[in-house]
Amino acid sequence: MTTSSTDPASGADPHADDGAHTGSAPGQSAGLYPGDRGALEYETRRALVQLLKGPLITAAKHSAIWRTVLRDEAVLRARLAEVFLDLVLDEQEQLAFTRPAVTGDLAAPSVLRTQKLTFIETVMVLDLRQRLLRAGPGERVVVDLDEISEQLEVYRRAADTDAAAFAKRVKTGWSKLTDKSLLSTTSTPGRMEVSPVLAQIFDADQVAAVRAEMMRLAGEAGDDPGTTTGDDSAAEPAGDGPAAAPAAASGPEEQR
Repeated sequence: MTTSSTDPASGADPHADDGAHTGSAPGQSAGLYPGDRGALEYETRRALVQLLKGPLITAAKHSAIWRTVLRDEAVLRARLAEVFLDLVLDEQEQLAFTRPAVTGDLAAPSVLRTQKLTFIETVMVLDLRQRLLRAGPGERVVVDLDEISEQLEVYRRAADTDAAAFAKRVKTGWSKLTDKSLLSTTSTPGRMEVSPVLAQIFDADQVAAVRAEMMRLAGEAGDDPGTTTGDDSAAEPAGDGPAAAPAAASGPEEQR
């Protein structure tokens, strides 16, 4: 995070915007409009709003806001902590999002709205997450719907589900992940890039619980789902459990 400095010759703050921002600390402001009781600069407030809206900020899509998040990281962390949120900032992958702070025994109110995933959507997310974990540093993971559908076929056989109905559910899940910015389009029609945020948004307990259920279902079908899950730290909540998709407002959980 950079600090504001004053030009010794002119006494002017090089970070000031038309004289409205005069704070002595990074991200601080004296007021942006009549009656404004806030203390943050316009750019910092904008970054805070985007973090709360979600689902995530990336350098590629939000270059100016991304730079502000890096500059004012400490200020933003403090403001988010006021509402029991934690800032997740990955400079290597160039993304940022918020998630509920770990508050221990404190009964903290929830700011984020959790969106539930169906079991098939959950398995799809875990498969994509595992692909990310297997990729090398900085390596893009690109997939298409057909290969994911083939990977999930074992769960259709386990549930003895009609093939057409199952395909529809998989396609619906694919669309949902696209809407939530977990999948993004590429220059090749039908091929989608997996967001690196998926590698960060599930904890080990969620992963283990869903992996156990996946193993049970695959066992009933007589198949080995190892290619879908793989490592014990890579799983997610099952059917009715909380979804982890960075959804409507802040990072890997759906905010607002």
